[in-house]
Amino acid sequence: MFIYRILTSNSGISDKLVVTLASILAIFFSIIMHEVAHGYAAKLNGDYTAKSAGRLTLNPVVHFDLWGVLMMLLVGFGWAKPVPVNPANFRNRKLGMITVSLAGVITNLLLAGLSLLLLYLFAPLFVIPVTNAAAAVFRTLGLHFLLQMASLNFMLAFFNLMPIYPLDGYNLVNTFLPYGNPYQRFMVRYGFFVLIGLIVLSQIGRAFNAPYLDIFGMFYDLVYKLIQRVLAAGLGVK
Repeated sequence: MFIYRILTSNSGISDKLVVTLASILAIFFSIIMHEVAHGYAAKLNGDYTAKSAGRLTLNPVVHFDLWGVLMMLLVGFGWAKPVPVNPANFRNRKLGMITVSLAGVITNLLLAGLSLLLLYLFAPLFVIPVTNAAAAVFRTLGLHFLLQMASLNFMLAFFNLMPIYPLDGYNLVNTFLPYGNPYQRFMVRYGFFVLIGLIVLSQIGRAFNAPYLDIFGMFYDLVYKLIQRVLAAGLGVK
């Protein structure tokens, strides 16, 4: 599990606290930006529902969803409280649904890309010996914040693109289908259970070393390798 891996690592207690703080900051910032992006995309398409509800803000209180944050802490991906969107207000309903559905995912990919760029640029600073304790703490915090921002945002993008209700991928696919289609009826009724089933299956695959069952773990492994290559490139290591 996400937090379990941090707490059971070989680092000292102070490092664990710093890494946990960096992870929590990255989690809240990433999922809040995802939802705010939905709200702004809806506003650009003529729907001011999110703005009227006070959701176009970075204040974490208005976006907090207990289960979504717990899932993020436990398995590494989750959600904030969805911003309210009324497609009836869109100037072009189909275009509005497409852009709103993709806004959060694109934002997560941009945040992940920016984090990788900063990791590449500042990689040498993360290995320079530091004698000042406060400087060492801030450096550890910065490094792990960027590491978590890169991995979490890639995971959020992958997670939300899955065509399962109520994720963005479902809304995107359903936009191109007629109203009341069998896919829509099935997903609205059973999508949440399908999603939980995939998460549980991934956890089982991870626990019993069956990677073909752990689709989220396999994607995370690819992201982890990408991050390591970026850091190595930043340090000039071939």
